[in-house]
Amino acid sequence: MTFQRAPVPTETPHRWPWVAGAAGALVLIVVLVLAFANPLGGSDDPEESSYIEGIVGASSILNPLFMYQSDADRDLAALVFSGLTQLSADGQPEPSLAESWDISDDGTTYTFHLRAGVKWHNGAEFTADDVVFTYGLLGDPRLHGDPDQAQLWQSIGCSSAELLTVTCVLPEAYAPFLIYTTIGILPKEILATVNAATIQDDPFHLKPIGTGPYRVEKLDPTRAVFEANPEFYLGRPSISRIEVRFYPDVSPAAADVVRGQIDGLLVDLTINPDDYQTLESIDGLEEYPAGRTAYTILYLNNRQTPLNDPFVREAIAHIVDVDSIISSLVGGRAIRAESPVAPGTWAYDDDVDPASQDLGVARNLLDAGGWELPEGGTVRRRNNVELRFSIMTDQDPLRGAIADAIAEQLRQIDIDATVVREASSRLVRDFLIPREYQAAIFGWDPGADPDPYPAWHSSQATGEGRNLAAYSSERADELMEAARQTTDLDERRDLYAQFQELFVEDAPSIPLYHPVYTYFVSARIGGIEPGVLFTTASRFRSVQDWTFDSAPGLGR
Repeated sequence: MTFQRAPVPTETPHRWPWVAGAAGALVLIVVLVLAFANPLGGSDDPEESSYIEGIVGASSILNPLFMYQSDADRDLAALVFSGLTQLSADGQPEPSLAESWDISDDGTTYTFHLRAGVKWHNGAEFTADDVVFTYGLLGDPRLHGDPDQAQLWQSIGCSSAELLTVTCVLPEAYAPFLIYTTIGILPKEILATVNAATIQDDPFHLKPIGTGPYRVEKLDPTRAVFEANPEFYLGRPSISRIEVRFYPDVSPAAADVVRGQIDGLLVDLTINPDDYQTLESIDGLEEYPAGRTAYTILYLNNRQTPLNDPFVREAIAHIVDVDSIISSLVGGRAIRAESPVAPGTWAYDDDVDPASQDLGVARNLLDAGGWELPEGGTVRRRNNVELRFSIMTDQDPLRGAIADAIAEQLRQIDIDATVVREASSRLVRDFLIPREYQAAIFGWDPGADPDPYPAWHSSQATGEGRNLAAYSSERADELMEAARQTTDLDERRDLYAQFQELFVEDAPSIPLYHPVYTYFVSARIGGIEPGVLFTTASRFRSVQDWTFDSAPGLGR
């Protein structure tokens, strides 16, 4: 069988920098007044080793088997639970609960050697039985878990012949498997009486027990409070207490940062520009920009006229001014997407050379493809067929503005593009997945592993597959298949470098940008290295190594 991770296209709404609502303006007035009155004030006890962060949303079920449902649950789970592996700043699997592992020559058997002396938050010993129990739940068809992982875990058999050894057998080689072992492990002793069908309703998630750097002290609809785990296997965290407060949206959270009520806030492109500028102006507040692996893309349907013509697709790659879109519409808070592999990740090829805007080259390509502008005409033609197509997108203001900008850029080269806006659900269901569209602006989240197979392999270009552009290339297929089967990281890196080069040459679609999130944190907190954000929880990758500076004038 062929493993497929099929993440759906992303539908996260954005607000571009030109949009500033009345609510945001009101927050700006409030926070500016408070900033001058008490910038990043806070605790009366400067020696208190605590950190308070705001997040948008609230925890619904604090259990690693269900954290895929919300960023808030992922964030909290990252503090409480540990997986056999964890991700480095560039996405490579590193030891966590497993201190090492062996992989069979054929790539189908993984043997994990677990750390000795690891304890659960209740003091019980962590063993291989906990791992086998957790992976058994993940592979149980009755579990209402992450549908993108169900197929994988249901085909894997894991067992423990020794107290600190776990063996997992896959039906075929699958190099991304170690990424899946980052999921948090559950305590068998506490959950032994529940099964996959009932665990979602078990009260365990109200005060869960993990092996992570922090243990839950309090969890309610307004906040979660965590205490440092003194027995954490990587060393007791320096910050003794972390509190996470839940907010309905980012503006009130930003206001509380300025009031000194909270010390940190991760913001994405949805933040009101006025609120963002205010946070940037606060003394004693550090900024940590971090790019996401998710990207916004101009999909080109390789099966639909006229985008089934490689001359047209390559010309479009030289027409679209990505840098202008990033600077004028995204406020500069994005990284150009040069291929489906994100910059900053281990598989990214620094030598990839994406097409830059060059209208002369674009004209020559269209001329070579037989698309000529008739005398007195405004739209190019070939065999009496005009070079016209629609660009579909959803109701998101930013994606709509990008579609409008690209349509205007195409008109410079005598291509007529019309923007069509649909509701996100209808766009995905009725147009993108059935591939009944010509071009579209939408988002894609590839997940933590750079494997482009689900989004770009030709086998995924039909039915429910997520090769929405219907890209088909024998060479690209060979590269993606080989990269999935080798466990040699250098070999995978080389294969993905070749894929990225081929992708740029074929121009099956035009990746536009990876959004850059900004982590605003009081200067009292040090040691923060968010790396690439595979999910929002990636910012807590090394939370146990964060430091606390009690010097006055730096915030809480």
